[in-house]
Amino acid sequence: MTKTQLRQFTSWLGKRSYKARLERLGLERIQEIARENGKKGGRPKGAAG
Repeated sequence: MTKTQLRQFTSWLGKRSYKARLERLGLERIQEIARENGKKGGRPKGAAG
């Protein structure tokens, strides 16, 4: 697997997990969570990514 293929695959995985969260929680809730996390300074230390 080349770097380009790997990048495309990980992008697809991220979009897939976002779509699953969107269906489960709804856009408003996802935006609310993002605002809460922003107040805390973004991603927690040691988070993947």
